[in-house]
Amino acid sequence: MRADHDIRVEVPGHRPPDVHTLNADALERIWASVCHLPMSRFQHYVLERRLTGPCARRDIVRDLADAPVLALPLGDREIRISWADTAG
Repeated sequence: MRADHDIRVEVPGHRPPDVHTLNADALERIWASVCHLPMSRFQHYVLERRLTGPCARRDIVRDLADAPVLALPLGDREIRISWADTAG
């Protein structure tokens, strides 16, 4: 499992690609940087739970095992999460 590896996070039009170690603190910081963006109340709740809930890290690892990029809706944008290319 790559749970302690780096992830690449991008919000096109809001934040350039950035690399973080996949842990609860990084997910909290990602949430703090996007929680003020326009989105529905329901989407706000779902995204907050997805990034800061008790199983957030495990769920992201599971999702990245299924697909190379995890795209989470964020209003009229999306958060794109993928494994960081540590070779480059």
